[in-house]
Amino acid sequence: MRIKEIKTHVIVQKLETQFGMSQWLWDTRGSCLVEIITDDGVIGWGECFGPAKANAALIHELYAPLVIGQDPLLRASIWEDLYNHTREFGRKGIAISAISGIDIALWDIFGKVMGQPIARLLGGNTAVPIKAYASSFYYAAGERDTLEKDAEASVAQGFEAFKMKVGGMTLQQDAARVAKVRSLIGPGAGLAVDANRAYTVREAIRFGKMIEEYDISWFEEPVLPDDFQGYREVRTALDMRIAGGESEFTRFGFRPFLQQGCVDIVQPDVAACGGLGEALNIAMMATAFGVDCFPHLWGSAISLAATLHLISAIPVAVPSLVRERPLLELDRAPNIIREQLSDLVIGPSFPVPDKPGLGIDIDTDLIRHLEMK
Repeated sequence: MRIKEIKTHVIVQKLETQFGMSQWLWDTRGSCLVEIITDDGVIGWGECFGPAKANAALIHELYAPLVIGQDPLLRASIWEDLYNHTREFGRKGIAISAISGIDIALWDIFGKVMGQPIARLLGGNTAVPIKAYASSFYYAAGERDTLEKDAEASVAQGFEAFKMKVGGMTLQQDAARVAKVRSLIGPGAGLAVDANRAYTVREAIRFGKMIEEYDISWFEEPVLPDDFQGYREVRTALDMRIAGGESEFTRFGFRPFLQQGCVDIVQPDVAACGGLGEALNIAMMATAFGVDCFPHLWGSAISLAATLHLISAIPVAVPSLVRERPLLELDRAPNIIREQLSDLVIGPSFPVPDKPGLGIDIDTDLIRHLEMK
């Protein structure tokens, strides 16, 4: 069996209403999907995090010539070869995101050839459903306040844990938003906050102390992703868990992040950090530091399925009877490519897909409808 062709699909969903986080608002959602076809007709699907057109260009111009003709089951060898070809200029960022899409597709092929779901090939626990938290309470365009609407929808769907955006308003305004969300979801629900790297160290510490009375599950990306010392200072000053890592790449990038004691929860994104195998490498490395891994998730049903398989194999860093297993991030903003691209049923709890490979059926008609020509 050999890799015959790599196709990329740049798909875009135009949004009726903008939503956003501390840095900007979105009016579209898009993704680069990767389709790898073997000479005996087996097809694997993957996805790249980040700018879709740029990912597609990288794959076609840089990676496809290195991959076509290779045995698709040699996933680790292919990964190392692609990474080594970009060491001089691509150890972080989009070069790794493009590799991630290829790696996920190769795992999908591996599972289909073996007749097993990826989770089983990773050694994961496929019997226990994976609980999701609702990543919601985004900023809206203009002066609209959607907190009540977002809370009502997610609570009605059965979610028991939530994450909200902060960092896009003044400290006082965002602290008031946190208080309001806590009152809307009730005292027993989990509530995390995500600043998307909006604060200085001083601001992050001040804000953390302003909201600590609301029983915060974790404070995500409080400072710039390269500011490891800042992460340590925030973590030392606050009595709440600090999370980060969605903006970091490969085990080589996560090693100093963990060594320097930056976080209590590490958050690699399977479509960004290097793919399924590399995300599991990172999660296992984190356990050596007593750090849990709750993967970041943003994209389509392909990333969702890949993350479900990954989480099934992630151990709790410090086991106990009351310790929560890694939670699945499920953003509740409009997303056709997650909600309608596959046969996954979206909700507060997911069974691990049990069909071979990623274990999902892809709606190729939807891809053709959304694809940019």
